[in-house]
Amino acid sequence: ICRSAYFDKLDSLNAAFRTPNLFAELRFDLCSIPIKAIAKIETPDRLVFTCRKGKFSQQDRIKAYAEALDLGVDYIDLDMDQDQDLLKELTPAILRSGALLILSQHNYKKTPDFIQLVADTHQAFDLGADIAKIIITAREKADLEKIDFLYQHFDDLIAFAMGEMGKLSRVKILNLGAPFTYAAFSEKEQTAPGQLTMQQMINLYQQLNG
Repeated sequence: ICRSAYFDKLDSLNAAFRTPNLFAELRFDLCSIPIKAIAKIETPDRLVFTCRKGKFSQQDRIKAYAEALDLGVDYIDLDMDQDQDLLKELTPAILRSGALLILSQHNYKKTPDFIQLVADTHQAFDLGADIAKIIITAREKADLEKIDFLYQHFDDLIAFAMGEMGKLSRVKILNLGAPFTYAAFSEKEQTAPGQLTMQQMINLYQQLNG
């Protein structure tokens, strides 16, 4: 992380949303920071630490999450479907640290029916999530309506749609009760289909809220 550029971008975002808190997600699997350097990261006010499968072995991911928890990150994000073994390993460290657990599920192909979305959200909380993150791919307006309805049934939820149709949902959820949402610093740093840049997020948020 380049401290000056990193915090300059976060400061501009916070000014636009009129909030004093610096808030960011570190996708450790997408950066070049070695595991042993996690302890030296200078964190913002609130940091989500995420390390998806692929780049690291299971043991190295456990080490990375353990280092992040020792560092004092505020949230860690685990994949609800793929990381249940990892969750069992990390649960004692999570409880000791006081970090909040985000259990996330991403469907890159479609939007499940509403009954399945409700069941998946319940499963996340049953597994110990402090925040359930349910991400779908929207193909039609009805898919977006399912997300709206989900917020009527759950608190501590982050749910939105990927893809072109889902862009507005990424902003709208802030008015539905989501504790936060996700944006990329720039287009080249986007990590999911339809993800907005920081400036696009600000513009849409201001349009929605006058």
